[in-house]
Amino acid sequence: MQREATLGRSVSVRGPGMHTGRVARVTIAPAPAGHGIRFAVPGAGPAVPATTVPWIASRMCTALALADGRKLRTIEHLMAALSASVIDNAAITVEGTEIPILDGSASRWCGLIDSAGRVVQERPREVLRIRAPFQVDGMHGFLRAEPAEAFAVDVSTDRLPGFGVLRWAGPIDPASFRTEIAPSRSFGNASLIWRTLLKTRLARTLLPAGTRDRLWARSFDAQTVRGDGPEPTLAQPEHSRPIGPDTDARMHPRDREPLLRGARPGRVAILLGGRVLGGARFPDEPVRHKILDLVGDLALAGRPILGRIVANCPTHALTFAFLTELMRHPECWEVVTLAEAGPGNVATT
Repeated sequence: MQREATLGRSVSVRGPGMHTGRVARVTIAPAPAGHGIRFAVPGAGPAVPATTVPWIASRMCTALALADGRKLRTIEHLMAALSASVIDNAAITVEGTEIPILDGSASRWCGLIDSAGRVVQERPREVLRIRAPFQVDGMHGFLRAEPAEAFAVDVSTDRLPGFGVLRWAGPIDPASFRTEIAPSRSFGNASLIWRTLLKTRLARTLLPAGTRDRLWARSFDAQTVRGDGPEPTLAQPEHSRPIGPDTDARMHPRDREPLLRGARPGRVAILLGGRVLGGARFPDEPVRHKILDLVGDLALAGRPILGRIVANCPTHALTFAFLTELMRHPECWEVVTLAEAGPGNVATT
């Protein structure tokens, strides 16, 4: 995997988006070496690169700003599948403004990429090798990169009602991603939805204040940390770097946009009281999906990362801030080819 790669042929899929609910068609086509991953929306101007430059804050997803002022939303699952499949160059056309959610996971994207095949190109593959620990904090969590000989993650979450602490650690490569991470689905928290409903004008009209208070308190009953579970990953304040005011200003959505209009059973896993309604694909499925999103968001570095990523409760915005601030500290990283990195080094994202 020391040279760049693209797809063997074009593949397409059609489906509704998670947030807009609108149907879009996505075509993933081969691209020349050095092209990178680029998204084009017909009628919206030139294709935009999948990097932090056009990244724009969007609620509950990763989005890129299009030249005509619109957003292309929910790119993270496709980006994760391309990254973990070691595809460096692809031209993606989206007939719509949101990538289809499919079943909420990355498995179908991986299947499409596998059906297209992988073609190795002549250009040497460059990686972003982590040289020194680097951490950012915010959004109730942290994200840290550490030197390592392969791309690996150690991610936890402790803010899901009823689940306590969930944690998964291991290397990310094409095989492990497909079996351990890709099948995990996007999730919605029924307790949070319930609390949102209790704050509506209709609830205030129909329910006495005492009843609303009791229902509100009950929604937190299952939000406990289990004593027999794993410990969350720990931040290392000595390696923390501040998020600059310009980066922070970009982390928060500034416009109203559709949210969860396409969420349906079969497209999202519903969490309630420490359970996944209808059954979980893994006992710790929510944290595995956090990792899926993280892999897709880290791909916006524009190069595979050679290092270990440690995080607790990572978010799309925090990962954007991490990548943006990391670029401002070149003493913590270097760009090398995999051949220069040495035979023991592997980067698949």
